[in-house]
Amino acid sequence: MRTMWIAAATLCMAAPLWAQASPADPKPVAMAAPTPGVSRGYLTGAAPIDILKLLPPPPAPGSAQEAADIAAYKASKKGIGSDAWKAASAQANPTSSAFLHQISCVIGVELSPKDTPATMTLFGRSTADFLPPMTVAKDFYKRKRPFTTDHGKACDPIADDGVGAKLGWSYPSGHSGIGWLWALVLGDAAPSRAEALRAFGQGVGDHRIDCRVHWLSDVAYGRLLTAAVYSRIAATPAYAADVAAARAELAKAAPLTCAP
Repeated sequence: MRTMWIAAATLCMAAPLWAQASPADPKPVAMAAPTPGVSRGYLTGAAPIDILKLLPPPPAPGSAQEAADIAAYKASKKGIGSDAWKAASAQANPTSSAFLHQISCVIGVELSPKDTPATMTLFGRSTADFLPPMTVAKDFYKRKRPFTTDHGKACDPIADDGVGAKLGWSYPSGHSGIGWLWALVLGDAAPSRAEALRAFGQGVGDHRIDCRVHWLSDVAYGRLLTAAVYSRIAATPAYAADVAAARAELAKAAPLTCAP
């Protein structure tokens, strides 16, 4: 049902800087944040994405889009404690080793800065291009998280303050955008796994609704931002070179099989 909501919302809409470490997983992996060797994005030096022209404001009070956001949030209450809720909890921190292992299971190779540096460079550089426009939009619109409207329960441990201060602003969803972006860039490096990666990337955004920390429209527009970022980075020679390096690296890596 939530996938149907998101698809409908996306059609209607188009037709913190990054997630902080969760107390449940205090060992973040340096892959999303700029690090030596991957501090420059593919678009460094290019004209910035005009995010305030790309994304409209969050749904207006009383609009059909706001009604869809509220309906999805209310419906998510029934999922508290469910399998989807638990899966969302496990994805609360995309910079964690646990999250990286989930992606590794999808692609069939254990990813790490040590063993797959070229693939990690794809993550780091593409994320460096995504974060600035996302941050501009969040800071400009200052949209509150859904759980702050009623002090409702959310699956992310750093949402316990009930006001969203530790999570930052809601619109657009960084989790949704990053999940989709990583799915796309990894799909370029591992075409045979592209379909499974896209399913995983979509699920990252869906789970933010299950987690009750994002509105439906936050997730849809996070993916729209990713589409804009990806279309630009994919046209750069540096990205093509990094994809080729990652593809060669993954082809030589030992296969990984994860329990269902």
